[in-house]
Amino acid sequence: MKDIYCIILLFISLLFISGKGTGNILKEEFGENRYSVSDSLAHKTFDELRSLFIKNYKDSVITKKLSNIYLDKAKKTKDSIETANGYRMFFEINVNTPEVALLYADSMIDITRGVKNEYYPARGYLLKGYILQRLERYNEALESYLFSKKHAEINKNMGHIIAISHNIATLKTTLGKDHEALNTYKKNLDLLVTQDTIDEFRSEYIATLYKLSDSYNRLQKYDTAHYYLKKGIATTLSGNRPQYYSNLLSSYGINSYYRKEYTIALDSLNKSLTLSKESPYGDILVTYLYLGKTLLQLKQEEEAIGYFKKIDSAVQVSNYALETREAFILLIDYYKKKDDKINQLKIMEKLIKLDSSFTAKSKKLHIDIVKKYDNIQLIKDKEALITTIKNHSKGTIYQLWVFSGLAIVCISLGYFYFYKKRKKNYEKVYQEKLLNAQNINQKKAKSAKDIELAPELRLEILKKLEKFEQDLFFIKNDVTMATVAKKLKTNSTYLSKIINIDKQKNFANYINDLRIEYCMKQIRNNKKFKQYSVTSMANEVGFNNIQSFVKAFYKKNGCNPAEYIKNIDN
Repeated sequence: MKDIYCIILLFISLLFISGKGTGNILKEEFGENRYSVSDSLAHKTFDELRSLFIKNYKDSVITKKLSNIYLDKAKKTKDSIETANGYRMFFEINVNTPEVALLYADSMIDITRGVKNEYYPARGYLLKGYILQRLERYNEALESYLFSKKHAEINKNMGHIIAISHNIATLKTTLGKDHEALNTYKKNLDLLVTQDTIDEFRSEYIATLYKLSDSYNRLQKYDTAHYYLKKGIATTLSGNRPQYYSNLLSSYGINSYYRKEYTIALDSLNKSLTLSKESPYGDILVTYLYLGKTLLQLKQEEEAIGYFKKIDSAVQVSNYALETREAFILLIDYYKKKDDKINQLKIMEKLIKLDSSFTAKSKKLHIDIVKKYDNIQLIKDKEALITTIKNHSKGTIYQLWVFSGLAIVCISLGYFYFYKKRKKNYEKVYQEKLLNAQNINQKKAKSAKDIELAPELRLEILKKLEKFEQDLFFIKNDVTMATVAKKLKTNSTYLSKIINIDKQKNFANYINDLRIEYCMKQIRNNKKFKQYSVTSMANEVGFNNIQSFVKAFYKKNGCNPAEYIKNIDN
């Protein structure tokens, strides 16, 4: 679908937030005459003015007056950040007039130029890129996103970084680079889930689910797309307002069309069309296209052609995208069948003009994305990796020197005291920690049962677990749920769920069983290992003390290690 569905932070925090009814607010703050503003508003704080703006966002008269008061107050106090917020309010008022909104985005950038702030000037560049993308000025949009990314990375603003990578991925979709775009959306989803920031970045989360489903539709993986569509729709309907609902419905309709569920497709697309007419974000043209294609499948040709004609009327060089191209092909076939050569030629000439213009524009965009984004990102990742390796090496050497010095001092002064005290308390402390760890794992396992996993994510984690077992990572004596999750590049919740469901045991039992099975194998096949003491065996397979090793061994085999060796020998 045409990619104007970018994440823009102002709509996350300021628009469509539930509050008091508009009528009550007008009476409370503005009196019965909604066109006269109370003098008391000038004395309200910036937060109070913003709150009023949110509550009255549907009333253009009120929001304009509030924005004027806000901006005037900010300028008088010479506060550049609040002045930028004032311009941002005017940006929102004029977002459906892109040329005007663009001027306010530039004002945000100008007033915060050189300022070090968590949100500015990154936000100004992000909003400017969004407007330029809506205006089909893709290369300029990319430039603006790159400026925003630079400032967002300096200030470590996660919300901005996710939004920018998301929007650049939509540019890649415009070029037909669906696999690359899909990888970006998957990384964003993983970041949002593993960092437990879904509630904080709810709009980004829903937008990512939508774009994942859209990408899987494009790649003809309709079952996976269907999974993310259901998840996205359920998530958006659970909030105060259904964000991206019309987009998800449209994508659901397209998915149903390819799944040959034409009645469901028609219903979803019509609902999406109704919502899209009430919102500037609905991609009406693509909805028209699939409504027409669905109607063709239902043998309603004339009604279908009506939607293709609407696309023809609306599409010009400035807003042409490859997604709508099929409508022109279907119109050409229709006129050819009707032997209407004049209209057939007219559509063909228009399509040739549109294709020629799009090719030139997309070629330039492709070059800029590769040179200015992909390559730069690759270089950054490489430099970060080199720095990490160097720092790790230096840090390791330094730590070794410090540790050695401290160890010598501690051993010289208190070896006997430390040894006796530790021997007495070690088992007690270990048992307490083990019990706590088991309780925590049980709680996590219980809560994990309600976590829903995508099929491909489950298979990916299982594959990594298999590699984990083959590499004998489990025989390290400091293995924990957190360290394993980090090694597998997932989170503890997902890992716990996989182990509980697929391995039919909790994490502690899973690790202990792997260690005991490895120990049994060594006893059978390694003559040298069979000569080890029980304590050495325990240490060799990852146990920190002999008691837990013997207990786990007995649980697995019904006998202790010495008896097992004796049985093997006999």
